[in-house]
Amino acid sequence: MLMYGPSSCMNIRFAGQGIEYNFTSFKEGGIRLNYLLPNIQQISDDFEFDFGYAQYLMTNDQVFVEFFQIIYNLYLGKDVFIAVEPNENWAENVLESLLKFIQERYGYNAIKIESEEDYLFARNNFNSDFNPEFGLYNLDVDKERFFTLVSSGVQGSNPLKLDWNSYGNS
Repeated sequence: MLMYGPSSCMNIRFAGQGIEYNFTSFKEGGIRLNYLLPNIQQISDDFEFDFGYAQYLMTNDQVFVEFFQIIYNLYLGKDVFIAVEPNENWAENVLESLLKFIQERYGYNAIKIESEEDYLFARNNFNSDFNPEFGLYNLDVDKERFFTLVSSGVQGSNPLKLDWNSYGNS
């Protein structure tokens, strides 16, 4: 399950299957997503920003590797939580663009979590997975690119936090 919310939710244990990413939180903890915060000049049009951000994610190998860690952990069945500070308009816009891109490319929906009760409700009632019509195809293509990049030494801004034993089994 893909979740996002304030850093105060970073203490939720996510049923022992969670990976926490720190997108823009000032709180210590979680895996920082430094490369996913682009240095983009102000763009007034949402579509133009989303299009530019999608290009940024897919055309830079280091950025792609950092981005695909999120997707690959979802593929492995892990709960993924992305912490973002509320009321940071710029960061919320980038997060919204990131989540839209994940939804468009893989058919995978995110849910906002603001408390442990929200998590428990989502865990029992929210069913999200890769879209079988187009999401799985894009997942396979991107997974192949990811493995090629990682095996050639490309990394994101942090050491990879993946279940390396599953690489040969996917």
